[in-house]
Amino acid sequence: MLYGKVRTALFTVIAASVMTLSAQATPIYDTFGPLPQATFGGQGIPNDEVAVSSQFFDGNVIITVAMSATQRYSNPALTNDSAGTYFATPGSNFGGNNESAIEGAKWNFNYYMKVEGINGATPVLTDYQINLYYDFDTGLDTPIGSLGLINVTNALLGSNPTATLLEDSQNLMFGFLASPIPGVITPPAGSFDPNALGEYNFGITVSRAGWGVETVAMDVQVLPEPGSLVLLALAGLMLTPRRTR
Repeated sequence: MLYGKVRTALFTVIAASVMTLSAQATPIYDTFGPLPQATFGGQGIPNDEVAVSSQFFDGNVIITVAMSATQRYSNPALTNDSAGTYFATPGSNFGGNNESAIEGAKWNFNYYMKVEGINGATPVLTDYQINLYYDFDTGLDTPIGSLGLINVTNALLGSNPTATLLEDSQNLMFGFLASPIPGVITPPAGSFDPNALGEYNFGITVSRAGWGVETVAMDVQVLPEPGSLVLLALAGLMLTPRRTR
């Protein structure tokens, strides 16, 4: 039956795509789930499926870092495996319904950093070395030394040195992520292609006096859209030699 052959071929294409991308994912988090206090610097950005890491430091400080990936504006919602890997579709636009004058990929990466004091402690984020890492390379598990780097501490020292909370939502197509700023932004090699399929790695590290304090990391896997998978499956059927009786 043709229907059965199409269904089998489609399943094969989907399985091959997912297995190829998800074999080596390495998210890092303490919990994966809601982070109600996070707005990621906007309105209506989902905060119910977030990779969160939180740590006591020196007995009187709580440091929380978190990351997620969500749809940009009214683009299709991302899915995830409930374990720090998100699944997006390729392509770019101005936000789904002309919601922005700036073109971006259909998905954003979000970050959240907060430091809280107890027992009278008054910490600020710039007490720590905080680095945010992002990726232009579609390969699996890009080495940390090849990722783009935002030195969050240096950025805050030049803008808001007493901040205790920093959160935002960004898009890999935004030009500043590909533009070096000495001491603040070191972009990765190459450029981001919103139509490419593959895996992108993101992370936040926190340290103090050289000691690692906390880390959170996530992956975003860009997979073919369902319609493309159907076309690939049909193309596979057309190329399959037919047996004759």
